[in-house]
Amino acid sequence: MPAKKEVSLLPDAENPNALWSRFLLWLTTIGRFIIVFTELIVISAFISRFWLDRKNSDLSEILRQQKAILESTKDFELDYSLLQQKLKFIKKFYSERPDYSGKIISLTETVPPDIYFDSLTFSLDEKSNVTADLSAVALNPQTINNFINSLASNPDVAVVDIKNIEKKAKENRYILNINLVFKSSIPKT
Repeated sequence: MPAKKEVSLLPDAENPNALWSRFLLWLTTIGRFIIVFTELIVISAFISRFWLDRKNSDLSEILRQQKAILESTKDFELDYSLLQQKLKFIKKFYSERPDYSGKIISLTETVPPDIYFDSLTFSLDEKSNVTADLSAVALNPQTINNFINSLASNPDVAVVDIKNIEKKAKENRYILNINLVFKSSIPKT
């Protein structure tokens, strides 16, 4: 029977400096270290996955909570921004409108006690001056004269324009129609 030949991948003992034997020696020594190091990396990645999954879960929960907070405050934020817009509009409106109450006070300080107003209308003219159209009733001509003089000397009134003074035939009263232009108090923007 023929003798069995053995196949051995180990280098020959008689020629340890051959290229093939040196490569196999290097592969069996350094290769083991590479395989062990690679397995350590894989095992550490596998173990760290548990820690990373827990951290991911915690961060996801924090994100859900913050989204819920943002969703719950969205209506409040919308209401707040609408309120701020309304306040800006009101502030702009009041800063651009004339001081009607001051004009009324100034006008009432110049009215004699015998004058009664039928109507009083305030408006703005094209030059942004406050104008007042008033209809009043007086009982005697001296009161009318005092009223017109006090209007003309009022420091807030720029122009006094008497439209009509009329005496009713059967009544003892006079009807006045006067247009007043007050001095400007609107800030120019």
